[in-house]
Amino acid sequence: MGKVNLTLQPEIDNDAVDRVRKTLVKMGPYDELSISIESADAHQADRIFSCLDESGYQYQSRGSHDGKTYLINARMKPN
Repeated sequence: MGKVNLTLQPEIDNDAVDRVRKTLVKMGPYDELSISIESADAHQADRIFSCLDESGYQYQSRGSHDGKTYLINARMKPN
């Protein structure tokens, strides 16, 4: 099982969503994707969630302890 980290800054734009899509295509069934974005951009995370849903991934999100980062952890949904 591998872990892939993506940092999407300074904003969630089309390029950021494309980076997520390109990363998901390369991932194996047991890999985990960790996405970090600035907490100020957390309201834009819906585009990332939609991308994960469309690609068959389950995810959890949370804020960091210092409140500066919004984290999304994703894995492929089990069959």
